[in-house]
Amino acid sequence: MENWKKYLLLGFIFLTPISCEYDPENSYHFAESQITDESLLSNTMILASDHMEGRGTGTLGEDKAALYIAEQFIDAGLEPLGVLGTETFAKTDFQDYFQTVSLLGMKKVAQTSQLEIKNDKEILAYEAGKSLAYWSSAQEPMIEIEAAPLIFVGYGVEAPEYNWDDLKGFDLKGKVLLFLNDDPPVEEAGVELFAGKERTYYGRWTYKFEQAMKHGADGALVIHTTESASYPFSVVQHSGVVENFALDLPNTDYRIKLLGWIDRERSEAIASSMGRTLQDLFLAASSRNFQPIDTGYRVTALINTHIRSLESKNVVGVLKGQDTILKNQLIVFSAHYDHMGTNLELDGDDKVFNGAWDNASGTACLLTLARAFSCLSERPRRSVAFLACTGEEKGLLGSSWFVSRPPLPLNKIVANYNIDMPQIFGVTTDIGAIGFDMNTLGDDLKRAARWKGWRYPYPLQIVGDTDPSAGRFYRSDQINFAKKGIPSLFIGPGTNYIEPLSFDPDQYRREHYHQVSDEVNEYWNLKGAERDMRVLFRAALRTCNKNEMPRWVDGSEFELAWEDLYKGF
Repeated sequence: MENWKKYLLLGFIFLTPISCEYDPENSYHFAESQITDESLLSNTMILASDHMEGRGTGTLGEDKAALYIAEQFIDAGLEPLGVLGTETFAKTDFQDYFQTVSLLGMKKVAQTSQLEIKNDKEILAYEAGKSLAYWSSAQEPMIEIEAAPLIFVGYGVEAPEYNWDDLKGFDLKGKVLLFLNDDPPVEEAGVELFAGKERTYYGRWTYKFEQAMKHGADGALVIHTTESASYPFSVVQHSGVVENFALDLPNTDYRIKLLGWIDRERSEAIASSMGRTLQDLFLAASSRNFQPIDTGYRVTALINTHIRSLESKNVVGVLKGQDTILKNQLIVFSAHYDHMGTNLELDGDDKVFNGAWDNASGTACLLTLARAFSCLSERPRRSVAFLACTGEEKGLLGSSWFVSRPPLPLNKIVANYNIDMPQIFGVTTDIGAIGFDMNTLGDDLKRAARWKGWRYPYPLQIVGDTDPSAGRFYRSDQINFAKKGIPSLFIGPGTNYIEPLSFDPDQYRREHYHQVSDEVNEYWNLKGAERDMRVLFRAALRTCNKNEMPRWVDGSEFELAWEDLYKGF
């Protein structure tokens, strides 16, 4: 991309985008014209600048970013969160656009914490932080576990829609549960259960931890293999070393005395002591007849945790709808604006995790969409909120707070479009929309992609997760909406580029993801993001204006939650 350097200047020219001037004869096209690669890149560069200090959760750098986002919402003419449910709202300043999120930071005191796993013959040998990672999420300064039975519970899945129950009513209170990662790989009558190779929420480690809490267990340990997790053990081996975060809010998160990951070698040792192999355990857990098994091991733990309170903030701007009835329903666009902050202990001169792709680019899309909506001469029938989430990198915390403390009754929120690491390498013939086949939001997106007015010299396709085993739908902020029953989509990059790239985008991601090198560079070309956001803008407008509420497709794992949330509508 030859002209990338000119955007360095544009990033400062566009500090305050041009206000809208309505064209009553062509309102839609004027609004759409606000979505440009220049505006996307200028906002990205501002949010990803060293001035923002990496936007770490609860830091001064994140405060700077939140202020910038609020100022952009105000400039676009959006109203603050408090406008919902009222006819008028007297704006005062940018503080009205903040939703305070109360957090707890928890860091294990490694020097005084101990974990022992032993049976009648031996103590399981491991190296903390290398072959076994453990910590506590109980939100207590000290926890103790004394000889708790280690119970193998297979995948730990209770899925009534599949008539599947791994736990079989066993009393698991006070036990430590040993889980397999992923979903049960099951095929019956030629039909793959649990979406086949595509990971469902039942396959996420977060679900396993939630199951342990639900059944009163003292602990949850997850067996890690690269195949079942879709990433190496190195990704999780430091989980018990770094500070963990949770919402300071009752009845949220999983509060368990002991959490942890065990690598393949240690898991094989446990299986061997049971007279089996790890593969035997995987096979046994793939049957409907599986029942929890006592491994013969007992777990003793003493975990000391340093706990601190802190606050962060979501940033929310609202465009009220015009329909007498539907304006009380809310469509939410979201993108997380936090990243990993600054690490002064890093080698080299660069200490700032700028997070340009992850997720300054997604936040820039959010700001540009907000401006496009505000430039419509006729407002949509439903109300629209633009939510910049904090704490995504710490466990999807900002979005979890939003749905736990919504600005209006939760069943008034009818859809969520989440943007995380959108297209940055140019124009593709496809748009990534993970979850598009799970609810009717995907139908509107496909219809927008087929619109003949685009005049693209290629057919435009909507595609889902290009790595279905990774379960990416469950790893960004939209999952917190979906778990409540709210139809959601996760917008990401396509992969079929019009102009061949001179580099491997997958390798680029591996090299720069969560590294200080995640910055705008010569490989960036946001023409693709411009096109994707224009298609999303048209699709979302249709969702905003149609009579029918979005809903999950029949058989979706979130269908029952949807029916419960919106019963009576």
